Amino acid sequence: MSVRWHFHDYRSPDLDGIVDGAILMHREMAELLDGRGAVPHDLTRGPDGLHSLLREGGPQDAVYAGSGPYAFLYHLWRERTGGAYRIVREVHTSLWSGYWAQEELCRPLVRDGDLVLFPTEFTRRLYLREFDSVREESSAVAYPLLHRLPTRRPVAAPPSTAPLRIGYLGALSEAKNFDQVVNIFARVHRLSGGLAKLLFAGKPNADRFAPVHVLESLRQQGIDPRHVTSAGVLGPNDLGRFFQAVDVLLFPSTASRETLGRVVVEALAHGVPVLAADVGPAVELLPATNLIPTVLDTATEFTMGRILPLGRVDEECAADRLLRRAYAPARLADTAPYGIDALWQALEGRAPSVQTPYDRRVIDALRVEPRPTDHPGLDPERAERLFLDYFQRHDDELLVAIADLEARTGRPHPELREIVARPGRNLADYRAFPRLLDALLLEPLTFRQTAAQPPCPATDFAAARGPAGSPGPIAMDKESS
Repeated sequence: MSVRWHFHDYRSPDLDGIVDGAILMHREMAELLDGRGAVPHDLTRGPDGLHSLLREGGPQDAVYAGSGPYAFLYHLWRERTGGAYRIVREVHTSLWSGYWAQEELCRPLVRDGDLVLFPTEFTRRLYLREFDSVREESSAVAYPLLHRLPTRRPVAAPPSTAPLRIGYLGALSEAKNFDQVVNIFARVHRLSGGLAKLLFAGKPNADRFAPVHVLESLRQQGIDPRHVTSAGVLGPNDLGRFFQAVDVLLFPSTASRETLGRVVVEALAHGVPVLAADVGPAVELLPATNLIPTVLDTATEFTMGRILPLGRVDEECAADRLLRRAYAPARLADTAPYGIDALWQALEGRAPSVQTPYDRRVIDALRVEPRPTDHPGLDPERAERLFLDYFQRHDDELLVAIADLEARTGRPHPELREIVARPGRNLADYRAFPRLLDALLLEPLTFRQTAAQPPCPATDFAAARGPAGSPGPIAMDKESS
């Protein structure tokens, strides 16, 4: 029996200014499914947008729930109508309240035959441990990306007598440890006698990471501004030019939501070697020689409502490897999960297994504060009402809910009222509806990291962040996302 696929048409949202890898993948998946003759619909219309599926769908139908952390809606509507179709959902972030809430709401509604896809084995193992509704036989790793990327020859490392062109691509943020990129470059520049250059690109998430402040910080350390270049925010068509201009990519991110590091795969495809933190998804993408020792932060109580670094890389070690060119050439450790065939095989129940080691340190260290099983927010119908109120402009209902929250908490919430007041409704805007869900229904859970650390230099995380405006390395504080 041939399967008739259904999907939310993610080609319609306005992505202007949105460069998140998961958002780009939603659009790419919509294009792939459309090319296979799948039936598009508009999730934001609610059940009315899925009339043919809910009224006529049967075992020959399947839904690809790949439009953000909203798969619970498809599961709820299937139960309500007695549907027999299969649901394939995605989890595209790790420790973020959006996808965590999706899995909490889906948990009682998942059926045999449903499937959940992850970008890496690291993320899959994390959710296998935390959710009994995610099982070995109903989960897989598939993230089709390589078909859109070139296959370049590995870039040769320049000799130590020539300048090393260090690149960074991604959010200029605390969570990505961008300040460590700047510190490592400054160290390499100093110890090499000025034989290092830095090219960075991305959107600053705080004023202190704005290019003008980065350049000033380096100028105060005696670094010639001509050795540092900001390329701004790049689109997919700009990647080739960026990677041609660097010899190695530095990716020390330990962001709490990191599930892949799409830029790592993109760099390798362009032949550029990558040095990355030795925790999280990079462990299964890179050889051990390209992983930088990392100390996990066991002092902070994290919240899934805020993106923060889970640890800090050893800057001295990273600089030493760059100075000695002590890293392996570009090569993706296991290409199978990132080819287009992996997706079709997974949808047919034949997903390739991941053949590389994955990071166990973060998973073993993780201690999530559980939500009470009788929490009133664990009601998919309440989440559905909130979703439809937001996307169908029932603003009065939303404002009543916000007023109730303000009465309970004894303080105003202008940031929530501002979300409701915006003229548009965009499924791709993770700073809009997911924040309403966090505030009004399922407050973000907290978590800690408590496992013993391997031998590494001691790190004072509070001192590493420093007071805002402090001299020397870029000062950091908590950022929201």
